[in-house]
Amino acid sequence: MATRRSVLMRMGVVGSTVVGSGCLGSSGGDGTEENEENEVAAGPDGNPVFEPESIEIPVGETVTWTFESEGHNVSGKSDVDSEVEIPDGATPFASYDGNKSYELVPEGETYSHTFETAGTYTYVCVPHISVGMVGDVIVSE
Repeated sequence: MATRRSVLMRMGVVGSTVVGSGCLGSSGGDGTEENEENEVAAGPDGNPVFEPESIEIPVGETVTWTFESEGHNVSGKSDVDSEVEIPDGATPFASYDGNKSYELVPEGETYSHTFETAGTYTYVCVPHISVGMVGDVIVSE
């Protein structure tokens, strides 16, 4: 049976990528620079989607998810669903601690993760896997 994601991939909808221009944003407060291009909205306009669905960054950069509506989280832990895939040797990530995969991030809050291993990371919103709330971070050398 085809999943929503596999159908969208065949249609070419999932394959689109947003590539950061390398423009740096404001200082992160600790002397480091934050790249405003590496932001993903979780649940924009109350919809169960990540926007953009796919983002490309270089190794060592951070992606920040902003939770624009209630009821969402981020999981790059393969034990939550077969949709989740991360490169060999990469550190799993999630907006929740331990195995609390249904712990939600409050609206307006953010979650950030720095990607140290090249490859494609497919992550999910655990409560909305069944409706296709899946995203990709493509990390290049």
